Amino acid sequence: MCDFAVIFDFNGTMLFDTQIQFRAWNDLAEETLGHGLSEEEFLRCTNGRPSRETVEYFWGDVEEEQMEELIARKRRKYKELCLAHPEMFHLADGITEVLDLLKKHEIPFTIATSSNPRSMDFYFEHLGLAAWFDRDAVICSDRRFPGKPAPDIYRIAAQELGFPPEQCIVVEDALAGAYAARSAGIGYIVIIDPESSGSIWVGDQVDDVINEYHELYEQLCNIMHAFHIEAQQNRKDELD
Repeated sequence: MCDFAVIFDFNGTMLFDTQIQFRAWNDLAEETLGHGLSEEEFLRCTNGRPSRETVEYFWGDVEEEQMEELIARKRRKYKELCLAHPEMFHLADGITEVLDLLKKHEIPFTIATSSNPRSMDFYFEHLGLAAWFDRDAVICSDRRFPGKPAPDIYRIAAQELGFPPEQCIVVEDALAGAYAARSAGIGYIVIIDPESSGSIWVGDQVDDVINEYHELYEQLCNIMHAFHIEAQQNRKDELD
């Protein structure tokens, strides 16, 4: 068995739903604020963060009752859009092959997401995630810990997998998630950028940027091959 684990973000990473997310928030803003949102500002400032932070950013300091109402309305809109647009509401192309590879080689993996538990239940119901994941083991944003870019979620995920953070690979789509992973001490951070936007690049927070999951598949195969060669050499050294 290879001595590493993989942690996936979900929204925008395993499910390319950023446009659905934006449409749901934008519709809510038009209804409650009287104007739409800047898509560029939404992506730059709130993408990958918990819903409460999006409300705080665009709606300002609201009472808790209004906060809960806005979040609930957005979630209803989002789910309606998902079910109305199956052409967008599906797992990312190539991700199932990556998950099958990890499962076949018994490499531990999980999801660590800013989505709330009810939304995760929705994804399990409609996207067939139970083929690869134990729902109870998925780390969701349930207000037990601060959201990304705080490192807590990735520290918890690594601990649940039984690996030190430096032996984990994180797959993300947002800079907030990359900051969270780096602050958690994650050893290798991959960003998926299917539209080749160039908005996130390799640097202090990110080790690699990929456009398609076949690139991650190849990387994992190479890593496993390297571990296999190392194990063979170790066995040879022991015999010698």
